[in-house]
Amino acid sequence: MKKKFTRHKEREAVDVDITSLLDILTILLVFLLKSYNASDLKLDLQKGLEMADSDARTMTRYAPVVQVNKEEKVFLNNKEIGRMPASGEMPVLTEALKKAKAGIEADNAKKAKNQQTNTELVNLVFDKDMDYAVVQRVMHDSALAGYSQFKFIVKGNY
Repeated sequence: MKKKFTRHKEREAVDVDITSLLDILTILLVFLLKSYNASDLKLDLQKGLEMADSDARTMTRYAPVVQVNKEEKVFLNNKEIGRMPASGEMPVLTEALKKAKAGIEADNAKKAKNQQTNTELVNLVFDKDMDYAVVQRVMHDSALAGYSQFKFIVKGNY
């Protein structure tokens, strides 16, 4: 009978020290914010291409990526399409960009209006020691393909 009437000891509140937990969460938050990239652009650089430096922080949007390396090999979306000719236009680049633009326009027809990709924009990546004449010719060929906006992709120093 005594077992039925025994009083249970009142439980005391346990103090939990969460200081170390908050330290870990702060470190994780700083790490995640440091590694966050707001751009959806993923870029695989071609061999022999050294990017120019910049302090700008604005991100670019997805668009066809034209890369020209030191040997003046031209790549469109990581596929080699040829070498820059000694002078004049590069019709292979113009035709490849026209096909890329047609593909983007076809994708835009399927997407909602707020998810559409800009069909006037092309991302350009050049070796930092590239002559301006080559840059100008690539821009000219891109304009002939219907791209009127250019974004130069450079290496950030931040």
